Parts: sequence; C-alpha cells; structure tokens
Amino acid sequence: MLKKKLFITCLATIMIMTFMIVMSINVFAEVNLYSQKVAEETIFKIKDTKDLAILSEELDRFIIKNPKSTEQEQEQHLITFIKNGGLNQVSLRRAANYFQGYNNLNSAERELALAHPVQAIKVYNDGNTATSKTIEIYGENGWKDNSDAFRHCLWNALMKKSIGVVAAEQWATAHEHDSSGVDKDMDMHNNKIGRSIDVSNKSLNSIVDSVKSKVKDGHCRRIVNGSLVATNGDGM
Repeated sequence: MLKKKLFITCLATIMIMTFMIVMSINVFAEVNLYSQKVAEETIFKIKDTKDLAILSEELDRFIIKNPKSTEQEQEQHLITFIKNGGLNQVSLRRAANYFQGYNNLNSAERELALAHPVQAIKVYNDGNTATSKTIEIYGENGWKDNSDAFRHCLWNALMKKSIGVVAAEQWATAHEHDSSGVDKDMDMHNNKIGRSIDVSNKSLNSIVDSVKSKVKDGHCRRIVNGSLVATNGDGM
C-alpha cells in the first residue's frame, strides 16, 4: 500500500513538473513570436520617402515644442512615433520628392532608418537638395552622365556636413545595396569624391561650387559605352 502511494505521489509530481515545463516553453515561444512579429512590423514601417517626409514634419513639430532637445531625445520621440503607428495615421501634407531619383528604400536603408531616424531625415533632405541643384544646373536629373556624377558627389558632401563622414559613408553604401556592376562602381566612386570635399563652415553655394570643380576637372566618373571615364564640364 505504501509503495502504491509513493508511486502515485511520484507520478503526480512528474506530471506537474512536465506541465510546468510545457507551459514555460509555450509562454517563451509565444513571447518570441510576439517579439519577432513586432520587430518585423516595426522594421517595415519605414518603407519609402513618403514615410521620411512624414518623419521630417513630425521632427519639426517636436523641435518647435522642445527647442532644447538633444538628438537622442529627438530619435527616441521618432521611434516612439513609429511604434505607435504614426506613419499610418498621419496624412502627408506635402508631396515627397524623389530621394536620389527613386521613391522606395531598400532593405539596408530601412534598417538604418529604423536605427537612426533623425539621420534618415537629414539624408532624405540632403538627397532632395542634391537632386534640386542638379536639375537647376544641368536642366535634368540624368543617369550615367555628368549630372548623375554631380548629384551623387553633392549628396555625399552634404551628408558629410549634416551627419559626419562615417555616417555619410554608411548611408551612401546602403543606398547602393541592390546595385551592381559598372553603375555601382560609378556611384561609389562619386560618393567617395563627395565625402573628400572640405565642408567645414561652408555654405551650400560654396559646397556646390566645390562639387562643380570636381566634376569639371575630371575627378568624378561617368559611363560612356559601358566604361567608366572622367567627367567634364559638358552640360553645366
């Protein structure tokens, strides 16, 4: 009788422990699945330049209300804004310009934008400025030509001024994540030339003039008959 009671007690204990382990595993799995879902949803909430335009407006509003806020506080506000669905709730009040000639962000840019939303806004604005200046000077926003080289060079010079040379290189490299071949070689070269320009205490016009010189003097690259060749003053 005693052996029977002991056996039943042991069996009950084993069943309870097994139940607790299974419950713990289930809860842990649910938490992991939930965290993964949240992470995936959050990562892909910043998907294109329209989202960056919304974030830019939200940052402007935050700075007006908090003029002494640090960049870390600004980033935290934008991250909270994104996690709370702000990008889905806010109507875009102004049309978003193309960011370096296209609208969608690639996976590498999305990852950077999620980690550094304030930087993303500055990069976005610098891209718009570079595109506008390219059209102003060349009359077009071309591809593989001098205007293309000018745009990339100016964009990187402006990023260097607004976020620093290290971050500028990260963003420029991320931008070329999906490109390849001679097109990528051209862009990477022109990006590097832009980051080599001294932008300390320089005005926009002064930086533009420096980029013009780089293009005219053949420091940048364009594509002719499938090959990289030096840029020149044509089109300015």
